[in-house]
Amino acid sequence: MTQPIAAPEAKQVLSPHLEAISACIDRAWKRWRALVDEDPQLGLILSNRSRASIVHDCIRYEAKTTFHGKDDVHVSEKRGVTLLTFSDKIVLRFKKFRDEKMRTSGIPTQQSRDFSAQVLPGMEELTHLVAGYLPDDTGIGLHLAAITCSLDEDQLWVLDLDLGFDQAVPAVPVPLATGQDQTDTIVRSKPTDRDQAQAASGER
Repeated sequence: MTQPIAAPEAKQVLSPHLEAISACIDRAWKRWRALVDEDPQLGLILSNRSRASIVHDCIRYEAKTTFHGKDDVHVSEKRGVTLLTFSDKIVLRFKKFRDEKMRTSGIPTQQSRDFSAQVLPGMEELTHLVAGYLPDDTGIGLHLAAITCSLDEDQLWVLDLDLGFDQAVPAVPVPLATGQDQTDTIVRSKPTDRDQAQAASGER
């Protein structure tokens, strides 16, 4: 493992691609939003885990189609994880953040630990970065997106990403009534005027 590069050097390497990286997250999230806009019941039905899986798959698709054929970007898959290698200096993956400290979500597999420790086999000489996003409390909007550089549990630096997503439609988090952990929540869009009128009249 080599010492991860500093933020200014990383920004210089990524500068031609920052807009495209942001767009991968932005377009993926808009696909999720479009599903909920088309069928608001999905906000009630799907769990956070399901939402994260949908967004993850959309980001993978966007990354592969966006960066395919770029001369200075290599797209690869490693045990189901899409990796983007920039100018043989940086390897980047996409993840969901679990809090405002921008710690990542997911099961701590050996591969994820190697990535955080900057010792991913075969890529030890590259700086490992995460392009991540954090949903807002409703699960329908995005709170932030950024590129982070970590070494084990220490966050070395953060590069904010500008996204073009719209503000979230007001929604109410609703815990799943199945005895599951409270972190596994679903969202329900605010009732429409029609819904409220039907409820008042006793219609179903």
